[in-house]
Amino acid sequence: MSSNAQPQFSPLSSAQQRLWFFRQLRPDSSEYNVPQATRLRGPLDLPAMTRAVARLAERHSLLRATVPLVDGVPMLRIAPRLTVELPVTDLTDLPAPARERALGEEVDRLALGTFDLVAGPLFRAGLIRLAAEEHVLVLAFHHIVVDGWSIGILQRDLNDEYAAALDGAPEHGTDTSADAYDYRDYAAAERQMLAGPRRAEAMAYWRQQLAGAPEQLSIPTDWPHPPVPSGAGAPVRFHLSPQLMQQVQTLATRYRVTKFTVLLSAYATLLARLAATEEVVIGVPVSGRTKLETERIVGLFVNMLPLRVRLRPGMTFAELLPQVRDTFLAGHEYQDLPFQQVVEELQPERTTSRHPIFQSAFTYESAFVAGDGPRGLTASPVPLRISTAKFELTLQVAVAPEQADGYVSYQSDVYEAGTARLLVERFQRLLTAALAAPDAPLARLPLLGVQEERTVVAGAEAPPAPGAECVDRLVERAARERPEAIAVRTADRSLSYAELDRQAELVAARLRAAGARPGALVATCLPRGPELVVAVLGVLKSGAAYLPLDPANPPGRLAAVLSEARPLLVLTDRQDSGLPDTTAVLTLAEATAAGAATTQAAPRAQLTDLAYVIYTSGSTGLPKGVMIEHRALANLVAWHHRTFGLTAGDRSTLIAAPGFDASVWEIWPALAAGATLEVPDAATVLSPRELTDWLVDREVTSCFVPTPLVERIAAAPWPAGGAPRSVLTGGDRLHGIGPRELPFQLVNNYGPTESTVVATSGQVAPDTHGRGALPDIGRPIAGVEAFVLDRELAPVPIGLPGELYLGGVALARGYLGRPELTADRFVPHPFSSTPGARLYRTGDLVRRRADGTIDFLGRNDQQLKIRGFRIEAGEIENILRAHPGVRDAIVALAPSGQDGGEPALTAYLVLADPTSPPDRAELHEQVGRQLPGYMRPHDYQVLEALPLTANGKVDRAELAGQAVPLAGRAAPQGAARTPLEQRIAAVWAKALGHENFGTQDNFFDIGGHSLLLATVREALAGELDRELSILTVFEHPTIAALARQLDAQPLAAHAATTGGATGGAATTAADPAPERLRRGNSRLKSLRAQHRRPAPARTPDETSQLAEGTPKDTNR
Repeated sequence: MSSNAQPQFSPLSSAQQRLWFFRQLRPDSSEYNVPQATRLRGPLDLPAMTRAVARLAERHSLLRATVPLVDGVPMLRIAPRLTVELPVTDLTDLPAPARERALGEEVDRLALGTFDLVAGPLFRAGLIRLAAEEHVLVLAFHHIVVDGWSIGILQRDLNDEYAAALDGAPEHGTDTSADAYDYRDYAAAERQMLAGPRRAEAMAYWRQQLAGAPEQLSIPTDWPHPPVPSGAGAPVRFHLSPQLMQQVQTLATRYRVTKFTVLLSAYATLLARLAATEEVVIGVPVSGRTKLETERIVGLFVNMLPLRVRLRPGMTFAELLPQVRDTFLAGHEYQDLPFQQVVEELQPERTTSRHPIFQSAFTYESAFVAGDGPRGLTASPVPLRISTAKFELTLQVAVAPEQADGYVSYQSDVYEAGTARLLVERFQRLLTAALAAPDAPLARLPLLGVQEERTVVAGAEAPPAPGAECVDRLVERAARERPEAIAVRTADRSLSYAELDRQAELVAARLRAAGARPGALVATCLPRGPELVVAVLGVLKSGAAYLPLDPANPPGRLAAVLSEARPLLVLTDRQDSGLPDTTAVLTLAEATAAGAATTQAAPRAQLTDLAYVIYTSGSTGLPKGVMIEHRALANLVAWHHRTFGLTAGDRSTLIAAPGFDASVWEIWPALAAGATLEVPDAATVLSPRELTDWLVDREVTSCFVPTPLVERIAAAPWPAGGAPRSVLTGGDRLHGIGPRELPFQLVNNYGPTESTVVATSGQVAPDTHGRGALPDIGRPIAGVEAFVLDRELAPVPIGLPGELYLGGVALARGYLGRPELTADRFVPHPFSSTPGARLYRTGDLVRRRADGTIDFLGRNDQQLKIRGFRIEAGEIENILRAHPGVRDAIVALAPSGQDGGEPALTAYLVLADPTSPPDRAELHEQVGRQLPGYMRPHDYQVLEALPLTANGKVDRAELAGQAVPLAGRAAPQGAARTPLEQRIAAVWAKALGHENFGTQDNFFDIGGHSLLLATVREALAGELDRELSILTVFEHPTIAALARQLDAQPLAAHAATTGGATGGAATTAADPAPERLRRGNSRLKSLRAQHRRPAPARTPDETSQLAEGTPKDTNR
């Protein structure tokens, strides 16, 4: 069809619809700008260049396009003519450093300024003069009118038109290259295809190809995904040498594939390794120009193919290559089906936070080769600053005849630059290894270099704390130096250091008389308080090790522990303690009675002797006794003193239950420093408010508070100067403290009993970024080795998940009387030359960050998984806690659910106000706006309080038994009830063409799609006489949700959220880009005014976004 016969308004192509929709979500982003900057050297004829640039818009109709709304639907409008200017910015009067800096700013201004799709134009140009025979030409387009192939067409046409202008050739009319076939004809042909059998054939292929494929790329991120990505991003560049590219070509020839296939296979392998999965889906752009007549048309033809790559266990790189080749070729046959159609058909979980179906892309293109440009000029690309990213990760490779350059672009919402740099290094390392050994299993291809592996191993080791001594000697020294100082104090009594030492010596003498010696074991069964402290100190003075039992434990549990441990005797506070009759019992009163002491001499324990045994529950449910030596306990105390500055003037706490190893950490650093141990009663420990008041009243300077409690006291009001200096926490996952500054130093600690209470430690900083990231667990403390290893006990690269293995002087001797279990959990140390050195296999999944801190990811044997997706419960819990009606939340898998017993996520909530519970549908929406469907809880249950174990951890086994269902106020799947719901339903019915839906049905599940959403938004704006953005409608995809949002959001707020997301032919928000362009000119004037002062050379974050000289397949 001739362009002159085209109607005034034409429907968008499917690819244009998709870009239009993304623009509504992020109207201020320049991520869909397609700029090109070319340095031209030689005598440039300005009038000829101006005419050549103007002729581009005359030759190619889409450069004269705008996209207004017509009856709520975006349509394509081609103007009959467009006045194109070529403004010139002259920088020749600036000195060299200032000139380069000004060049960078001017290029950014032209390349990154946003376009107004409604008002246009969607194409701009600028010329920057650097010298008499040196210029930079900048052309910028919106992606909705061009793709990468188009840039090659435009470059050739510019050269031809410039030559014609120099020759004085007459100007032609409009659209000389488009009379036979126009982009609008392509869009019409696409619509015809989508209405015919070809669509069904192509859709059947993609439905089969993607059935059961993972919907999300599970690579660990540095930050949680925001509800709506900003589009901000950055690149990390790399170079592939001629030697390496020759190896790529050799391997490609050997296995009858292309260089594209080799590089894509390496990238797919890397992503699968990083995500610890056996299949990935990668978006690969293709030209979409399947007909000969489209090859000379400027427009958006590019399409994305979601390529699914499967990596079988044991597969080699050589075996992967033909699979990737065949998968691409098969998908290429169906490239005419727009990706958006695949999305609409498959209906993946819709969320604004992540791209559907794939989140990573791979782009392969021909490099821009510097050389001849417009007649008489030499052209070379000017690197462009990349500040946006369409996908979470994209690997782009520009291949020249003998080498290649590329970059990884990353979304800075979720990744840090250091992570992207590591990804580049690993890609190059994996590719090099695969080329050298294509028959090696993919799992064996190294991600770590030799030096990096050494660095990782060295970074996992921390030397022991200096000056370690047996703790009972340190307490004796404190008693000699400050005998009258208070050692232990409760609400109604206190014990001085002199009295503590005297009574403990009496206990030690009595125990020695009973046979206590190094290697022997004496149990204590006493509550928190002075008696417990006297008892455990007395045991250590006797040379024996102590076994603390909690008298609050069931008799059966105590009997089981005593039966296995077989202690010499049990120190308790009464004879009728309920312990088994076969157990020897000694009351503390008997042990400290006058005349009880004997003069029997006995050897004191040494650093290599046993200090204590604590029983902890195992994954099998059977308790196991962990044996800790004096050197490990002494290391903990010495580290604590050096790290937290504990001295004789401090007041610390004894809050943990006796059977919890945190009590070890509370007792010995305090007593060894000569500090006072303050002991609260049980009621105070259970009440966050009372505990806060008690800490202030007792003037506590340092304390340990279990994680669930510390999250509550962190939110409490503290009097000025009344808070402790430091609050230490551990025992469960810490969910953060929000953005507020705390009046104390909060330190998050991690450590299994097998590593002497604390293995890693780190101060918790406020979440000033508001990203909701969970606090890390710090770095290894002195004397602890912390390795992140894979199943083969090989080091895992920084940033990737692996199992945490612990070693060093803090490591336990093993499990009492359980040699098989000890051998299973304590494995030979693969990196130590010391005979007999071991590592403890924690079963905890972690990752080490580039700065050495460690993120806790969850248990290896209790990982939440739904339909193959790894679930990060903490991410869901944080979102639930952000609701004003929720005080606390725990997410767990229900024992069974619907659909044949498939496990389902259940959220257990502690309400902020039980008399005014939140609506379950409202909670479901809040999660749904930020997370994909598989991470949304299936059920919501209410608890009066989180059940805690005696050790202060959340008792997950008791969650279901103590919970009741959260009532919902909205009738699920019901008919519209309020006037507002009814008006929304009427708009839906008209747009969808049916009324088979309820207020809880998701718009996208009942026939809706992104373009229809624009119609709904426009109709609702008219029906309700208020402005609202597509983002608002998209984030609230049910009638009930949208009605609640509109009721809650003031009328003015809707107008404020529209930005560039709404508008029609007559009403258009002002585009900020022209104002930015004007501001850029004023900056240049300022530079000229300062040019006599020294100016720093510009160091731009440079990488060419469209450094191309030939048409190619690329998604720009």
